[in-house]
Amino acid sequence: MKVVITADSTCDLPQEIIEQREIVITPLTVLLGEKSYLDSVEVHPSDIYEFVEKTGMLPKTAAVTPAQYYEVFKRETDEGNAVVHISLSSAISSSHQNALIAASEFNNVYCVDSKNLCTAMGLLVLKACDLRDKGFEAKKIANRINALVPKVHSNFILDNLEYLYKGGRCSSVAKFGANVLGLKPTIAVDPATGKMDVAKKYRGKAEVVYKQYVNDNLADISKIDTSRIVIANSGGISGETLAYAKGVIEGKGCFKEIICADAGCTISSHCGPKTLAVFYMNK
Repeated sequence: MKVVITADSTCDLPQEIIEQREIVITPLTVLLGEKSYLDSVEVHPSDIYEFVEKTGMLPKTAAVTPAQYYEVFKRETDEGNAVVHISLSSAISSSHQNALIAASEFNNVYCVDSKNLCTAMGLLVLKACDLRDKGFEAKKIANRINALVPKVHSNFILDNLEYLYKGGRCSSVAKFGANVLGLKPTIAVDPATGKMDVAKKYRGKAEVVYKQYVNDNLADISKIDTSRIVIANSGGISGETLAYAKGVIEGKGCFKEIICADAGCTISSHCGPKTLAVFYMNK
């Protein structure tokens, strides 16, 4: 039985990798005012930034519905395939719960809560593809990916708190303090709960801070699974900074695959432009 890997659009993997690894994407919906668009199909981060600049409002996102998941799962199982689906963190979206509702109608569909987002979630999707390509059956793939969820190292650094503030995720006092002090916070995803919270705070010019963030994340290579690492950004990061990040990683001389990715609409909606992330898995 062929195993098909499906994932929410929030995995933010580059299109060429999605095609090469034969990943089926289930898009969330992005609401810009009263109009709705399919994530990464009909709307992209640049559209979000333009909308925010014009209206002063943030877009909203809507989960994939049970009916939408059902349609994907039925199409694959009708073709005799088993499905392993990897969802956006259940602490962020109801997509995972909706996927479970749809999956309950089938015998060979298994859903994994990534408890993550962006290409940190994408790392789990690629691990599932690795296992599929090695011939593992769907249930074993799902079990192995569930076991890997706590190993994902996921944090990202923001240029400012404007988008978090507009989205109601940051108090005006915190925003004012960060702006006055020139603080650039990192947001970490708790691998146990999938929730996001402010972690380390940096101070200084953006380009210097980004480089410090990269070095801090790669300080202890001995704890990192060096099979794959991702550099993700939400737009607006200088080419020099991105080249520096890739150079630091290449300089370690041990990573088998380095992926450069554009953060998608979810990160862009919550964090805004000039957000940088280095994602990997721990051993």
